[in-house]
Amino acid sequence: ISFYSKTFNTRGAVMNINKKIQNEILEASKLLDQRGESYGNAIVNHGDIKDFFNLVLKNKLNEDLVETDVILQIITLKLARLMKSPSHLDSWQDIINYCGIAIVINKNNKYQDEIVRRTIEEFKGDYTEEA
Repeated sequence: ISFYSKTFNTRGAVMNINKKIQNEILEASKLLDQRGESYGNAIVNHGDIKDFFNLVLKNKLNEDLVETDVILQIITLKLARLMKSPSHLDSWQDIINYCGIAIVINKNNKYQDEIVRRTIEEFKGDYTEEA
């Protein structure tokens, strides 16, 4: 009997694995606030990263990158790091959060241009972070 079958026994319900996974995802999501304090809005930040990637890779690409391309590249960076230190929990949590950002981008992609246009039009020159 393996450690996992003892710890996550579905018959004796020593621990509900789904709840454990959900708790880890919730814990990882707390990093979004910390990262937001340092880097600002995650979606806007990935747009900025995309612009820099496109600038740097300009002569190497057939077409411009999109935000989800950036997310995929960052996830591959995290995976490469995890190959050397697989117990580095922060990298695993970052991957969870990047996946969440990608889901939001994909679900709202058709509205993104309108959101950016309105944000620019409504900007009055005063910058304050939303709570």
